[in-house]
Amino acid sequence: MRVLCPLRSIAWGSSLVLLVAIITFVSQIPSGASTANNSSAPGVTPHSIKVGLITSLTGSDASNSNPGIPNGFKARIDLQNAQGGVYGRKIEYIVEDDQSSPGQAQTAAAAEVTKGVFAIDYNSPFAFGAAQYLQQQGVPVVGGGYDGPEWTSTNYRNMFSTVPAVFANPPRYKTNTTLLKKAGARRFAVIGYGISPSSSQAAANAAISLKQAGFQVPYLNTSLPFGTVNVTAVALQMKAANVDSMEAEIDGNTELALVTAGEQTGIKWRYVVLATGYGQAWLDNPQAVASSQRLYFGVLQTPVELHTPATIAEQAAFKKYTGFTGLPDFGWTEGWESAGLLIKGLQVAGKNPTRASFIDNLRKVTSWNDDGLLAAPTNFARWTSPPPEQCGYTEQLIGHRFFPTSTKPLCAALVRGT
Repeated sequence: MRVLCPLRSIAWGSSLVLLVAIITFVSQIPSGASTANNSSAPGVTPHSIKVGLITSLTGSDASNSNPGIPNGFKARIDLQNAQGGVYGRKIEYIVEDDQSSPGQAQTAAAAEVTKGVFAIDYNSPFAFGAAQYLQQQGVPVVGGGYDGPEWTSTNYRNMFSTVPAVFANPPRYKTNTTLLKKAGARRFAVIGYGISPSSSQAAANAAISLKQAGFQVPYLNTSLPFGTVNVTAVALQMKAANVDSMEAEIDGNTELALVTAGEQTGIKWRYVVLATGYGQAWLDNPQAVASSQRLYFGVLQTPVELHTPATIAEQAAFKKYTGFTGLPDFGWTEGWESAGLLIKGLQVAGKNPTRASFIDNLRKVTSWNDDGLLAAPTNFARWTSPPPEQCGYTEQLIGHRFFPTSTKPLCAALVRGT
């Protein structure tokens, strides 16, 4: 008969107990857990992922960005975290101020990279000041794409704009004359900012399209200082040019100053489309309301007045996470939509995200419309090619309320070769 060594028997018994314990532990691990949440990319832990927001909290653009952009961003991130985050990771974020200056843009971006963010939402007219630095760092960037041509450049594959980036490097689109003819418009002033490539180029293109549509454009000014309200001389020049309508590719403060100064010089406005004035801040300004009766306003998203599922969810989140119950203006919309795009990028990056997987996989998304908020979907695979149509919503101010001019977006066809 074979006799086992006592010590050996004890060792075998202990090993058997340990093996059973290991098997029991492993059997309790959820399927896929061994490969999930193990990324070593910057800003990523098993339970959180750190991102950055850069916008203009001070300086000439602060009144347009603050508080809308950071609060709209916060509401979207808070909502996503309440739903479990992304792959079980809660989204944490830090905010930097570019001080409304392209010279401070890289400083703000470097501060966030130093603090270890995974990706950045850069929502400011001055993002172009940090574009090269962030491209060299390989950092994914989302934003509104309304500052410069980098959003549509093959050199900046890491940059994703919430809407087709015709703001950044604008091709020319035909003028949709539906509202213009209804209002009786004849002679246009077209205005843009000198420091902003998107603003000045969009204004120049608008002037050409208006002329080709049969309207006169006796006054074109693409050199206004950014955010200026000192527009008396411009109003007098518009009056001398005998304009009756205006298209302004500028911010709300300057828009209001131009409309008011124009009225004071005796201009009887027939048609004015204001790019960014729509929102609660405008309604809360008695002078703005009085000066813009029956004028038209561009809206970046599906108007909340249409009460779609997407707008209802958006407004509910604004109320719950920030206490805001008004109409979302340019800043609120940009903050909300750019956060939504950032979340989409994190989702397609996978359970173990890298900056490269964020960029590569988001470039494969061909139809993103932010749950129906956008007037037209964005194709990130063809970001260097302008879409065949430029679509958007327009609202008219009557009394103390905005009214959508249609339940569907108005679209204008691309002029090929521009």
